[in-house]
Amino acid sequence: MYEWLKVAHLISLFLWIGGLFAIYWILRLHVHAPATVHEKLTLMERSIAMATDLACTAAIIAGVGLIFAQTPNLFARPGNGWLHIKLTVVLLGLLPMHGMLRAKIKRFGQGKITPIGNWIWTVILVSITIITIMVIRGPAMFAKPVPTSAAIQPTPPTMDPAPAPR
Repeated sequence: MYEWLKVAHLISLFLWIGGLFAIYWILRLHVHAPATVHEKLTLMERSIAMATDLACTAAIIAGVGLIFAQTPNLFARPGNGWLHIKLTVVLLGLLPMHGMLRAKIKRFGQGKITPIGNWIWTVILVSITIITIMVIRGPAMFAKPVPTSAAIQPTPPTMDPAPAPR
């Protein structure tokens, strides 16, 4: 079950982030598009946003499942500070950007077309970068060092003796 949750989390995450990228760039183009295509662009933005909403929901559900699929759960394990950082970045970085893009789509649909800030793109990219680093390197960075004692010293590798002459 754990592996299936991982697959669901990754696929839905890719769809969510891909949808955020697409929405951001379509909104940037929408500002400069002729008025004759505004309605079509709004329909496209809404369609992608709906798929992005579903992917976001699936990513969150699968992620929560991954956290609690093991005993003890990931919150209860020592050395999992990386998970807290990852979740904080999702909550303070990706979810607000998702909401802001959705609000911008609504305003564009009402005819209130204003440029979208470059900073939204930056926040999305920085969030994804931090999350990726935490998932890949975080467990090693936050792992508790294993104490070594003087009594338990690794034995140095031995050289194979030279073969006897024949």
